[in-house]
Amino acid sequence: MTPKDFTVDDILMPLAIAVVIDHKVRAVEEAVFIDLANGLLDLFGKPIMTPADITAWFNNHKSSLEDQLWDKGGNTLVLRALARFREQKHCEALYDALVTITIADNEYVPEESRLIKSAASLYGFQRPPIKITRN
Repeated sequence: MTPKDFTVDDILMPLAIAVVIDHKVRAVEEAVFIDLANGLLDLFGKPIMTPADITAWFNNHKSSLEDQLWDKGGNTLVLRALARFREQKHCEALYDALVTITIADNEYVPEESRLIKSAASLYGFQRPPIKITRN
């Protein structure tokens, strides 16, 4: 796939998964999501979105993502969201964004660790040495 083949949904979905996967949406994660979303959109040659538009996109997809993540198909959703990215620079940028979002709230829970593990395995990266926070 070329960068132009990716949709806004393709690009933002993995980031949104990183925000909701820990069952809590915190303001700091949302703020990081908004910042990183525009960086990735730019990398893929998509128009920059306003923070309000990114927030609206997130709010429109949040419930559906949560339902899918916490259902039996959660792993499939994650793999589908991550697997479409193949080019090294896209994988690196997405992986960095996922790690940044998952640690933004100074809490790294097992669900976030599994997401990062999946991305690292899929993209051939080493997992960062981040300690899991138990609630």
